[in-house]
Amino acid sequence: MIFYQISFGFYNKNNLDEATDLVDNYLSRLSRNGQIDYDVTIVPWQKQVVAYVNALGLEADQLRSHSVAGKNYLEKLEKFFKQKPIWNCNEDFPPKQKAIWKNASFLYLFTNNFHRDSPLHRGDNNDMIPLYRVPITDNIRDDIYYWQGYYREWDNIWLGSDKFEITAYRMLADPRSELSLRGRESCLAIEKATGIPVYYYLLRYFGRKGENEKQRKCPCCGNSWFVEHPQQSIYKPKLFYQFDFQCPNCRLVSNLADGEIKSRYAKIGEYHTSQNYETKKEIEMETET
Repeated sequence: MIFYQISFGFYNKNNLDEATDLVDNYLSRLSRNGQIDYDVTIVPWQKQVVAYVNALGLEADQLRSHSVAGKNYLEKLEKFFKQKPIWNCNEDFPPKQKAIWKNASFLYLFTNNFHRDSPLHRGDNNDMIPLYRVPITDNIRDDIYYWQGYYREWDNIWLGSDKFEITAYRMLADPRSELSLRGRESCLAIEKATGIPVYYYLLRYFGRKGENEKQRKCPCCGNSWFVEHPQQSIYKPKLFYQFDFQCPNCRLVSNLADGEIKSRYAKIGEYHTSQNYETKKEIEMETET
């Protein structure tokens, strides 16, 4: 992320509320389009309205990066303040190169309660891909924005370990939960737009003992999906995006359980012949209808 101060222009004591509302609406559109993080600060400072934001990529301030709604709110801002917003980068060493998706072997969708970047990442080097650079519709970006917000809320509930802990864990770890299906539909939409495989990340916390964890099947199709990586060392540990599990048929990735060994809860997110789990193709058919 890149930290910016945005100066919108001067206000007076009679129009401060209107000014801050306009700024808030504009920044909300930038956030929904994947240009900035949703956590922003708007303050009146030296008789100007100023905002502090974290941009999710280079050129997030450019007009070509805006959605249709973002451009409309920008026009209202410029009419109100009689000037264009001024973006000042407050980073000593901002990135110089844009992350690109066009030559990626695959992409994957991932977020959690602590994740403030774009949820879309390259699968070969983990570069974060801002959604405003991906050739999808504004509505699809909206869908991903709300999915990410819901995911963070469920993750927060799960981390709270209260009486809804397992309910929340099912939402995060089961490929057929409402949350997972929404995310997988967004993966499919990005894949159609880019021509690059897009995988959905499934959380795995509760697991099984030893080799039994590695032998579990893809929760949707029941095929083997464990990926053997070169032996790691303390000097070169396995990275998060070097997934232990990857199913190219169902477009799912996951890792070995990193929490408790509990067979009762390890069943969550596993393959069961009695359940009709949806594959990527079945989701695609439902999306088209």
